This record gives sequence, structure tokens and C-alpha cells, in this order.
Amino acid sequence: MKHILMMETGSLKVVGGAAKDTYKLYEKLRQNKNYSIDLMGDFSKIGRSADMVTLTEMMSKKYDLIWMNSIRDVPIAEAYRNAHKGSITKFLYVDRGNVVLNSKRAGLKKLLPKMIARRYLISKLEGWLDYYIAISAEQYEHARSFFRKNTAVKYIMIAPHEEYKVLKTKRTFSGALAVSRLDERQKKISFMIKGMARVKEMHPELRKKLMLKIVGTGVSEPEYRKLAKSLGLDENILFEGFLTGEPLIKEYNNAGFLVSTSEWEGLGRSLLEAMACGLPLLINDNINTLIKTKPETHLVKDGFNGQLYEYGNLEQFSDKFYELYSKPALQKRLSSNTKHFIKQFSFGNVVKSYKEIIDGI
Repeated sequence: MKHILMMETGSLKVVGGAAKDTYKLYEKLRQNKNYSIDLMGDFSKIGRSADMVTLTEMMSKKYDLIWMNSIRDVPIAEAYRNAHKGSITKFLYVDRGNVVLNSKRAGLKKLLPKMIARRYLISKLEGWLDYYIAISAEQYEHARSFFRKNTAVKYIMIAPHEEYKVLKTKRTFSGALAVSRLDERQKKISFMIKGMARVKEMHPELRKKLMLKIVGTGVSEPEYRKLAKSLGLDENILFEGFLTGEPLIKEYNNAGFLVSTSEWEGLGRSLLEAMACGLPLLINDNINTLIKTKPETHLVKDGFNGQLYEYGNLEQFSDKFYELYSKPALQKRLSSNTKHFIKQFSFGNVVKSYKEIIDGI
């Protein structure tokens, strides 16, 4: 019997794609009679509200594998390691937040407290991490040179869960859907809202049209609602709150395209969920994740399965948004290509890859 702890303490702050994926993997892996799996985090919005392992309970148990999904998990895992010196426990970290790569790119931002704290935690991992899991090809290439030889670096590209698929329903909304944690530090939803104001200004015929639905919640939600109201976008933007499961799948299937304005992503789960539901993407070049090196393949090929804009370029963003919004034929063509492109992503293969790691311990 393999005893495993799956951590996602980032979910104690806000539920995002990482928490959803952790819980789905937990559901799949716990079906194996040879695994005994504990969870640490808050998954109540996703489907599990009880039987979470507390810190005290964690420290009293012996695990074969401690699985970290958030940089916030690192201090807890290290405390366990120090309390169980000489144990056989292995440690695995899934870099969903693109932490290692962002540390490389940060430049002067490394001087900021947040970057210093993250770099400090990464330095902890360098000494004792057994498995680093990259979720993009770019992460994988960098991590192979970053970690010491005692850390096995593996590439397990995340994939949409099986329930995210194209439904045979009639679409009633041709506008955009944004599915995101509402946190300005990363997601930059204020840029998206300002883009809607520019679209409306340039195309007055849209002044009463609903163009954007925002699904999600987070610390910046009051700020975003206030900004939308101040720009006169009450009729153009709808905030729908947190959705998951069937309601979210229906929203994906009812929209024309997905939009994201994040400054960085490892590989955004909402982008994959949307593509699995047939939606083309409108994203910036910062988050156009490299998923293969040979041949070089990014998540979006401009004009094929979505459209790209230069990060921070409001004029370009709003022009691309209007083009997608106003041209049903373009949406249809990009959607057709998206459905073909997403077939290379398999959640079954993701589960299989993690089983191979667990069984090899």
C-alpha cells in the first residue's frame, strides 16, 4: 500500500484551476486499491467539504509521497521532512504557478518581497525535492538545468477533464467568456474591462450589447465591479461569480470565444477547458504556452485556433476582440480547428503518468 498526501494549501486562500485539478486527480487515483490518499486543502466549493487532513494529523502519519501543488505547500512539507528525519518519504512538486520559470524571468522584480519569498522557497526545493513536474515544455527545459541531479524532472502536460466537451446545444451568446481567479496581480482583468470600454467607444452600435461574461471570484472582484460601473459597462459585462462542473461546462458551450489577459500562466486550465468545449482563444503572447519543442508548438497559433495580441497593447486587444465578436464565420472556423487541436491532450494519460511515478517509489 502506498501512502500519499496531496496538498493544495493555496485553495485555503482561493479556489482556482490548480485546486480543481488536484481534486480530480485525487478522485481518479483513490480508485486504485493500492493507494491510500489524504488531502490537505479546502475543496468545499469543488465537491469535498470534510475529512481534510489537519497539520497535526499530517505530522503524525508516515507517507511514501508528499505531493505539493502550490508554492505555499513548501514550508509545510519541509517541516514534515525535518520532523521525520531518516524517513523514506519522497517529495513531488507540480509547478502549476510557473514559479521556477517566473523566478528566472523576474529581473528587477526579484527585489520585490513577493519574489524574494518565492525564490527563497524555490531554494529550499533545490536541496531535497525528488520530483519536479513541469506542465509546459518551456518549464521542462529550464528545470532540467535548474535542479540538481537528485531531482527527477518530468513533463506531464495538464489536460482538460473528461467532462469538458462540446455539447449538442444551441448557443445563445456570441460574446466572450473569461474564467479566472479575480486577482489583479496575475490576471489583469482591469485591462480586459478597459478593453471593453474601448470596443464600445469605437463601435457605438454595441453600447447596449452584452459582450463579456466573467466567471470567478477573488480579492479583486469589488475593484473590478467598481471599474466596470465607472466606465458605463453595466450592460456590456456580466459578473457570474464562481462556477464549476456542469454549470461551467454549459457556460463554455454557450459562448463564442474565451478571453484571458493574464500576465503569466504555467498552462491555464480554463484555456484548456474552453478549447475542449470548442472555443477559440483570445490571449496575449505572454501566456501562449510552449507545449512542444519538436516541432515547436504553442497553445495558440494566431488565426488558426485563436488570436494573439501583444501583452499590454490595449488597442490591439480591443481590435482583435471586436473582430472575433463581430464575425461569426471567423468564430466557426477557429472553433473547428480548436476541436482538432485539443485532441492531443489526454487526462487519462496524465493520470497514467502520475501512477507510474507512484508505483516506482
